[in-house]
Amino acid sequence: MAGMQSIDTEKAREFAAQTVSKLRKAGFLSYWAGGCVRDHHLQKTPKDYDVATNAVPDEIRKLFGKRRTLAIGESFGVITLIGSKDQGNIEIATFREDISYSDGRRPDRVTYSTPEIDAHRRDFTINGMFLDPTTMETIDYVGGLVDLESRLIRAIGDPVERFDEDKLRIFRAIRFATTLAFDIEPNTLSAVRKYADNLSQVSRERILVELQKTISSPHRTRGIQLLYETGILPYVLPGTMVDEQSIELVKALLTRLPIDDTALSLTAIYRALAPESPAGDVRKTIKSMKASNDIATAVFWMLQNVEHLMNAHNKPWPLIQRLLVDPLGPRTLQLADALATASNLCRDGIVFCEQKLQLCHTELNPEAFLKGADLIELGMTPGQAFSKVLAAVRDAQLLGEITTPEDARKMAQEIYSSYL
Repeated sequence: MAGMQSIDTEKAREFAAQTVSKLRKAGFLSYWAGGCVRDHHLQKTPKDYDVATNAVPDEIRKLFGKRRTLAIGESFGVITLIGSKDQGNIEIATFREDISYSDGRRPDRVTYSTPEIDAHRRDFTINGMFLDPTTMETIDYVGGLVDLESRLIRAIGDPVERFDEDKLRIFRAIRFATTLAFDIEPNTLSAVRKYADNLSQVSRERILVELQKTISSPHRTRGIQLLYETGILPYVLPGTMVDEQSIELVKALLTRLPIDDTALSLTAIYRALAPESPAGDVRKTIKSMKASNDIATAVFWMLQNVEHLMNAHNKPWPLIQRLLVDPLGPRTLQLADALATASNLCRDGIVFCEQKLQLCHTELNPEAFLKGADLIELGMTPGQAFSKVLAAVRDAQLLGEITTPEDARKMAQEIYSSYL
């Protein structure tokens, strides 16, 4: 699929229509294909456009020019047409038949075929249709229109065969059912359950992509329930201990949290499904899922500190102040509030933090009386004691025990002397 980040959707659509038109004028059969056709019928703006044609890769590159095309997927009959930043790129694929799958992801080889055969190699009926952008006629060999109307996710042909070809399709069935709020057709659902353990053969990177789409959907609690009921969850979220009670907690938390924050959602999930796991272990797990360093670090930080915020009214103010002024502090407070509310726990710590966040910046986070340079001027040498002096003086300032820079310098000298 061709990415469409930060592009003009109208220009992208026009570019996709022009691509089909150019292929047609050159004497080739050509349609829009796959997800963009599904989205068109759901009255959604497509995130990308794919084009299917009977032109083979060499003919596609000759027609559009080698400078405007990439042959990365040429062995599978796929050429990427490069558009402007406003248009995005388009994948142009030759109608094909996939011949055997040894690795459970890609076909060993392909042979060029017809639109009907090409449609039957795809994953789900709702993704197996073609559309003529000139006449807006839909070409449907697989019953996709009926399943769209019935709001069903149905594998094309035998679901066992489809899932054996690409084992990620097992998870994709759940993801589409979640993001579209569709049901999964019984035979397809049965195959998902039966072959859930095949997801252990899928790369963590590919699973993470589907997981992020699932947990960022407005219907994500439905997705969590489906992952649980089908037995997929342990393969998607390693290191979790799942039972009905913990699943209900996950759903309650996600209902109360924003949908566009992957790190916060993952933190909530692991807090509910692996409550005894140390934050460091969860960070390693998140990294093993090939999440970014930013996400893994954020999950670690929030897991470490959410309990502090829940009990902030009983904690030293300097500790809580440092958490609240951290960029992750307000997000962690959201999780703390969701946990307290979902579990019917005391919210005194949450209320305390919310009140503190109402303070103006200079009250919540006053400029430090002393910094490292000040200690050096006082003759102190950077090191372990140096850091402890800075922290102790800052704590005293936040607690109101010292009120001037002079008080801070005096205190710093006294503390530093005790380490000599």
